[in-house]
Amino acid sequence: MNIGVDVDGVLADVADYQLRIGAPYFKEKFGREIIDPDAFDVRDIFGCTEKERMKFGWGTIWTYIIRYPARENASQVIRKLKDEGNRIYIIISRVYTTNPWHFGKLFPSPTKGLLCLLSRTILKSWLKRRGIPYDGIHYCSEHYASDKYSGCRRFSIDMMIEDKAENIIALSKMMKVICYDAPHNRNCEGNNISRAHDWDEVYELIKNTRR
Repeated sequence: MNIGVDVDGVLADVADYQLRIGAPYFKEKFGREIIDPDAFDVRDIFGCTEKERMKFGWGTIWTYIIRYPARENASQVIRKLKDEGNRIYIIISRVYTTNPWHFGKLFPSPTKGLLCLLSRTILKSWLKRRGIPYDGIHYCSEHYASDKYSGCRRFSIDMMIEDKAENIIALSKMMKVICYDAPHNRNCEGNNISRAHDWDEVYELIKNTRR
């Protein structure tokens, strides 16, 4: 089986980063409080402007993408799936890993290219240091579910593990999707959608699908 795996929200707990790191940052820098802790994006969590969102990302994301741990049992389950003959493909929508990216004209093209390369290198290092094997990576824009589908089609994905509601709904029309549980995707239901609350449940869902 070809299994697609998202990173932010699936392999790593991006919601924890946004709340734990974001709460003191937005309070100190902009005087903003949490207004919706269950939202997907910091703009909705803190009611911030796009400029404030960009400053938060630029000021803190490197700590997240370098230092944050993988979710409990994620590496063990993926290694087990690999040992059982499955192929693992990382299909990631993350700022800085595609070029151009949402900072637009703030940096000249050569700088954007270097940041793109650096972000991809950091991702590969993060996966390696956390013992997460994979057979390929596809980098997507943050903004379009169709980019995720393009990555799935590129690797002939049979099942995708995803947390963003928009992507889950779009992908479920073409393949089986494991919705990694989060407050922002609790309303995702339908054909081809299964829900997992941790990586042990991910493994059981995949095992049962193969029977």
